[in-house]
Amino acid sequence: MKSIIGVDVGGTLLRAARYDENLNQLERVEQPTLASRGRDVVLDRLYETIRQVLPERPEDLLGIGIALPGPLDVQAGVLIAPPNLPLRDIPIVELVEQNVGGPVFIGNDADLAGLAEFTRGAGLGTSTMIYMTLSTGIGGGVIVDGKLRIGRGQGGEVGHMVIVPDGPMCGCGRRGHVEAVASGTAIARIARERLQAGESSLVRDLVEGDLERVSAKVVAEAARAGDAMAREIFTQAGRYIGAHIASLMMLLNPDMFVLGGGLTKAGPLLFDPLHEAVREYAMHPRYYENTAIVRAQLGGEVGLVGAAALVRQRLGL
Repeated sequence: MKSIIGVDVGGTLLRAARYDENLNQLERVEQPTLASRGRDVVLDRLYETIRQVLPERPEDLLGIGIALPGPLDVQAGVLIAPPNLPLRDIPIVELVEQNVGGPVFIGNDADLAGLAEFTRGAGLGTSTMIYMTLSTGIGGGVIVDGKLRIGRGQGGEVGHMVIVPDGPMCGCGRRGHVEAVASGTAIARIARERLQAGESSLVRDLVEGDLERVSAKVVAEAARAGDAMAREIFTQAGRYIGAHIASLMMLLNPDMFVLGGGLTKAGPLLFDPLHEAVREYAMHPRYYENTAIVRAQLGGEVGLVGAAALVRQRLGL
């Protein structure tokens, strides 16, 4: 039986799974990344993790797909500078092919999450789909005519499009990106700033006055309890994301938007203002009336499935 290997590389866990040609999972392993122990330890553990799920016969391996945190150069096969891994300018494709086998293909983890949801998740059956992960940061993947689109290798960064010119600083070092105003990190930052300015809020009580403990989850808890400041912050974040989605509708007119990540657990707190902004900013109802905005389905498996789906796409299967 021919096999595809999907690998998900994170700052905490290394995961690998073997799939058949139809992306049915056959076996799966994971182990701690041990990023604090340095480059060589992480690479050795990566090779070891992949070897555990290789088919018995080398000729049965169709390919290995690896989901990686960016930035990376997909065309050169180089991992440039991931924030939570001790890997800088690593020719990851070359190293894995030399130490484990190949062919090897790499992709940004957010891009591949989008490919996974398109192939096996909420976007199954669509042709053009945009995936957004709303979490600590905001990332995404763009599928056009059934193919993951990344331009010259760095495309699809939907979280780093400008929505507030000269706005707050984003974690990437540029201002005004949607990640800087609507991510989980942004929600927590805005809440802390308003509390530091003396505003009254249940958020302060929930963290017992320790503002370092303020998180988007805490702000959501306060908002559900009716706290005015917390609800306002979530409404603002939802409207920014909705306005951003409306702009993407104008650009690609996709069949569907699939939203994943921890912020989606806020439910109506986020989605009600999001939908309101989509209706307000889209040029015409035709853009949104038949365009579903749905929750992602694959959860923690999304990186593995996306990495395996990348192999299928690159090999034309």
